[in-house]
This record gives sequence, structure tokens and C-alpha cells, in this order.
Amino acid sequence: MIDPNAPPATVADSDFETLEEAKVTVKEKWQGAVNEGSGFVAVPMSLLRLQSKYKLTPTEMLVLINLLAHWWDPKRPVFPRSTTIAKRMGVDLRTIQRATRKMEKAGLIERDKLADGKRVFSFDILAKRLAHDMPLAFAAQGQETFGS
Repeated sequence: MIDPNAPPATVADSDFETLEEAKVTVKEKWQGAVNEGSGFVAVPMSLLRLQSKYKLTPTEMLVLINLLAHWWDPKRPVFPRSTTIAKRMGVDLRTIQRATRKMEKAGLIERDKLADGKRVFSFDILAKRLAHDMPLAFAAQGQETFGS
């Protein structure tokens, strides 16, 4: 019988004999859907668990994930074109603009313009906010249910 008050099992506790068995690469996990040059997006689980606290609609969350897909160096802002994101998502440009404006006003992202007029996004404030809200993310994790 499973104790409902017990802490969640870790991967090593539940599914694998050793931690070595748990080390699966992104490429292996995605069975060929990720390869040289195809890339992937790193999104912290805390962001997923706190999206309703941050009042992110599904569309805004997907816009944010599309922006994060370009962010690998924390010291460098990114400059994906809103038209590119709109095309990927199958929505109009105004949808992307509204989403980014709302996230900026909510203090989740920062937008700026470079000297050449290029619009850039940075995520330092999002990272700091997520770090600050980690206790809330852990509490949300404890309330998640799994299985059927």
C-alpha cells in the first residue's frame, strides 16, 4: 500500500536499479526527433508548475517557450522575430505582440531595442522570480497527481 503522506519517489527509487540506468540523453529519449542541429528547449518545471500563478494563458506560455528556445547564454539577450514565432504557432503577429507586452508588464521578461533597432528579450527577471518562488513550485509539485 502506498502512503499518501510519503514524499514523492525519486526516479532512482521507482524506476531504475542504478542511477546509471537513469542517464538517458535527450537524443535517446526523443528517438531521432532530436539530432545534430535540431535542438531542444530547456524549460524549468518550476515555470510549468507556476504558470497559473503567473497568470500565463496557454498561448502566452507557448510564446514564452518559443522565446526561451533562443536563450542559451544568460548574459546575452535574444532577438527572435515575432513573425517567426507567429508562423511557428499558426497565429497572427498581434497575438505574439500582445503576449510579449503582457509578460513584460507582469515582470516576467524584459524587452529592449539595440542601437540597430533590433528588438531583444532577456529573462534575468524571470529566472530570479522563479528562484524566489521555488517554495511555491515545490508546494505545487506536492499537490500533483500522477497516473490514471
